[in-house]
Amino acid sequence: EINALALAIHELPQPAIAAVNGVAAGAGANLALGCDLIVAGESARFSQIFAQRGLSVAFGGSWLLPRLLGLHKAKALAFFAEIITAAEAAEFGIVNRVVPDDALADQVQDWARRLAAGPPLALAAMKHALNDGLNLTFSDALDREAVTQAGLFTSRDAAEASHAFVEKRRPTFRGE
Repeated sequence: EINALALAIHELPQPAIAAVNGVAAGAGANLALGCDLIVAGESARFSQIFAQRGLSVAFGGSWLLPRLLGLHKAKALAFFAEIITAAEAAEFGIVNRVVPDDALADQVQDWARRLAAGPPLALAAMKHALNDGLNLTFSDALDREAVTQAGLFTSRDAAEASHAFVEKRRPTFRGE
């Protein structure tokens, strides 16, 4: 069941945002890392606690950590199970933004509103392409991008974006 949840978040077509306030440890940390964007309150802490529990990384951590941090930083976090601060997580590139604790909900809601108003087909295509990008050759990535763009160019959302640009207004995307 844990693997199914991690995979569902990864395969969700819409971007997922994690709001981290407090301690995100073990599977909780990797649940956040599995999201597309992470906003952390300044008091947030992160830990790959598994080694202290006699366990190995889980909830996608073996795949996520090396891709987000590089292999050696990922190993250090996993092997030593140290707790890092939100500021350290930002320095490592784990979180997108650190905000005051009392601004966390507002920041996440702002990003969620902006994403919800965005082009759903294009955002889903971007998420899929970026998630798979490290598994492709550059040539294969270019081929996939070309096919994806050709499909998106014929969407109603792309036409709406063009009309909105000419009319100097914000587009209204419908995922069509």
